[in-house]
Amino acid sequence: MSESRNTVIVTGIPGVGKTTVINSAIELVKEKHGEDVLLLNFGSEMFEVASAQGTVKNRDELRKLPTATQREIQRNAGESIAQKAKSVRVIVDTHTLIQTDNGYLIGLPEWVVRAIQPKTVVLVEADPENIASRRSSDETRTRDVQIVDEVKTHQEMCRAAAVAVGTITGATVRIIKNREGKVEEAAEALASALME
Repeated sequence: MSESRNTVIVTGIPGVGKTTVINSAIELVKEKHGEDVLLLNFGSEMFEVASAQGTVKNRDELRKLPTATQREIQRNAGESIAQKAKSVRVIVDTHTLIQTDNGYLIGLPEWVVRAIQPKTVVLVEADPENIASRRSSDETRTRDVQIVDEVKTHQEMCRAAAVAVGTITGATVRIIKNREGKVEEAAEALASALME
């Protein structure tokens, strides 16, 4: 790797298809370049920290915690990821914003992104109507119902948060569209960002 920064943060609101795009991109990198990519899910890192403390029993409980508690868990998860990402190409799978009872919590606050030092922040986006439809059919997760306008607003706010990460860290910001039925195109774009 020519650049010392080897971490790409991949974000997208719930229901955008981010996990599918990430998994497909990792397979492409392995097939085309013979490289493994370490996938670290920020929510899982937070859950590991919080469950070790006995604070939560499942990931969906994280966003219900007091904001101060969530911030401390974020800080510890960011430091954990930074340690794991020292010698391998990494994708950090996360959300730029988390909807809480007290508004949006920044998922990538300054203390987390300074620890991680990403080279790129990728926003996976999709049509708000498609996201709303995907959310209503996903029975594996407990999610709040959002109308299409709220989904659109959430994606716009995520763009602003990603730009803030770029401002703090010098990372580039890239938007990848996950169009219905064209996940391969989105995966190719993400694989390209990883290998840059």
